[in-house]
Amino acid sequence: MSRPNIGLWATLLALLVASLLLSCLLGSVQLPVWELGAGLWARLRGHTGGESPLLTIFFDVRLPRVLLAMVCGAALSLSGGVMQGVFRNPLADPFVLGTVSGATLGAALVVLFHHENTLWALPLGAFAGALLSTVILLLASELRLSLYFDQGSLILVGVALGSLLSALTGIALFASRTDQVQSLVYWLFGSFAMSQWPTLMLVTICAIPTAILLLRSAQVLDLLSLGDAMAVHLGLDVKQHKRRLLLLSSLLTALVVAACGTIGFVGLVVPHIMRRLLGPGHRRLLVAAILFGGAFLPLCDTAARTLLAPIEVPVGILTSLVGVPFFLSLLLRRSRLGTLS
Repeated sequence: MSRPNIGLWATLLALLVASLLLSCLLGSVQLPVWELGAGLWARLRGHTGGESPLLTIFFDVRLPRVLLAMVCGAALSLSGGVMQGVFRNPLADPFVLGTVSGATLGAALVVLFHHENTLWALPLGAFAGALLSTVILLLASELRLSLYFDQGSLILVGVALGSLLSALTGIALFASRTDQVQSLVYWLFGSFAMSQWPTLMLVTICAIPTAILLLRSAQVLDLLSLGDAMAVHLGLDVKQHKRRLLLLSSLLTALVVAACGTIGFVGLVVPHIMRRLLGPGHRRLLVAAILFGGAFLPLCDTAARTLLAPIEVPVGILTSLVGVPFFLSLLLRRSRLGTLS
């Protein structure tokens, strides 16, 4: 590993640690560092009696929120890096196959038909909807195997499927009551406001093995980047590996959307920045995307809950404000160069 790369890895790790510390300390309620240290030591020894409200805010509200933002940012960045590798296009992101539209439909159906506490029902419905859209896309690809070798057509199928699912979501929302729709709107913009330790544990337990499987596919992504014909010539089963990568990446995206709603552009911006710094090799690129994404999203969430405090801006709105100009600049630059695929 060259010395410049060592410096970059050290920078990414330092940025991740600094992001977690700042996100834990900053907010509408300021938390003294020395009091947090004493409270952490007391909790490690099992003494929680007489704990101050500030410590309760930190351990039960802010800390799980920051850690969930880190996990979701890392997952979206990894999923985006894989999607860009599969489609050989830096404009691809984790939502390109209609995952968000499926999740939104699942959540809308839960809001429409589930009249009890939707704390767990809404994420489960969103997760099921996201997986359903992925399964439909893969089934369409199985019926017409050429879709695995035609990235443009596969993306168009995802766009069409997303439009259909969005139309069905509109019908479900039109049939819902006003109070039911309001319970869904904030989730649609993306937020970590409802983060809890059980949610963090569930997402982390499911995300880690999925992420490991994707990281072990770095060499496959390098071969796919050479083109499908060259990959087949080198002995790669393109159809099988693409099916596997798309399914795992969509599963990771579905976990994030179910946990915190729609948070766009993280999976587009982060892998593209890392690719410009490290080059196209996916072994380093995916690991760097995980580190930078894990640092980027907690900082965005901190800004979202502090800029207009005590009013909290959904973090999905903030990432869109950052991501849209980046996406447009990338699109215009590639169009000028005539490399837009």
